[in-house]
Amino acid sequence: MDRLIQNHLIDLFAEHAIPLEPDEDWLLTEGDDYPALRGIWHEGKEGGMGRLDIDIVLDEERTIEESFGGNGGGKAGCRDALDSFARNDFYVVLAACWHTVDKDKLDVREVSAGTQRFTLYVGDFTVRGEKDAPVEIPEEGFSALEAAIATAPLTDDVHWIRVFYGNVGDGSSKIEVLLDNEPWAAGHKAIASVDWPRHDHYYSLRNLIALVPRD
Repeated sequence: MDRLIQNHLIDLFAEHAIPLEPDEDWLLTEGDDYPALRGIWHEGKEGGMGRLDIDIVLDEERTIEESFGGNGGGKAGCRDALDSFARNDFYVVLAACWHTVDKDKLDVREVSAGTQRFTLYVGDFTVRGEKDAPVEIPEEGFSALEAAIATAPLTDDVHWIRVFYGNVGDGSSKIEVLLDNEPWAAGHKAIASVDWPRHDHYYSLRNLIALVPRD
């Protein structure tokens, strides 16, 4: 499975003129130690959904940690999770970590947080769940989060925000907002304030946002 993951990622980045070199479990940027990338597949129990962990090392101290569910067992599940990475995170990390921006795949904005100014690379919300689940994203979703970013104590480094919203189907919801891999209370409050579509069936929305310091 490791070979499948590495080959898939190598091909994905090569499509955008970024060569990656295998080094044991890792894929290194040609000629540099960082950024480095790896994917690890965890098979689901008793035929359940497996999980793909993607780690992107920015430097000796900072790593973006992302996980993707994969429907199906074995290679089929792994490929499904890799496709989720390609749809959800890939263009964000490509812009933030490899400085290759595809504006057709990203929403690019500018924002201030205290005295720091950042370029925001906002990925698409990826929807998973029932085929008839609503997919319209409320316009206030990002504006609420942007207000929280403006008051966040951010350093002059690359930062990343993971947003997850799950409509459970019984009237309840599950929300997770992480800033640099850690729970972010202000972000959670912002997302919880949004009037997300309700549905009788389960669906989930997730996206990744990267903040890159401006010169």
